[in-house]
Amino acid sequence: MLREADIAEVRPLFERYHQYAGVSNAATYLWVLEDKGKILAAFAWQPPPFGAAKSACPEAPQAVLALSRMVAVPKAERAHLSQSNGRHISKLLKRQTGHLIDRTRYPVLITYADHGVGHDGYVYRCAGWTPTRKSVVPQYENASGKRTSRYQNGLTSTEGLVEIGKNTIERWEHWACARGAAAAWLEAHHWVRVAIPGKRWKSGSPAFRFERRD
Repeated sequence: MLREADIAEVRPLFERYHQYAGVSNAATYLWVLEDKGKILAAFAWQPPPFGAAKSACPEAPQAVLALSRMVAVPKAERAHLSQSNGRHISKLLKRQTGHLIDRTRYPVLITYADHGVGHDGYVYRCAGWTPTRKSVVPQYENASGKRTSRYQNGLTSTEGLVEIGKNTIERWEHWACARGAAAAWLEAHHWVRVAIPGKRWKSGSPAFRFERRD
């Protein structure tokens, strides 16, 4: 079954099996599939870069959450599990999008299939997601020669990275409300923006968080 976890628990799994060989230092949600004390899969969710959120949901970028990393051990190591409890990763993803994530707060979920590493989005399709947009983007390696993303720990940067070419990525989306209705959805569920006194974002703008006021 899925359980909540922390980054330290899952980092070795991502470093060994994920194409980018790493995971951010923080996550809004982080769930793992554990069997007999061994972690077999992990799912890390966090807000995407503002530009990506606005592209997916122009009327309410704050309503968007991204599946930033997903990883699992090879199928042979999950063959003893039932379909709903881990043999098929799409079943675990559906459980998160349908039951575990607070969809009143995050009606719009996005993720990306990286065609450069042979990821065609099959798991997302099986979990009920929809492909929406393909983009050709730079692809990078870090100093260790490992494929990596510009977006880490809430920041977008190419510092310390080497561009090694271009690649196609495909955005997939999962909506709990009608497209174009995310702002109204948040309002209907009483989510409001609240200033954080004395704090500013790195851009210099006043910091804020969202709270539910029932």
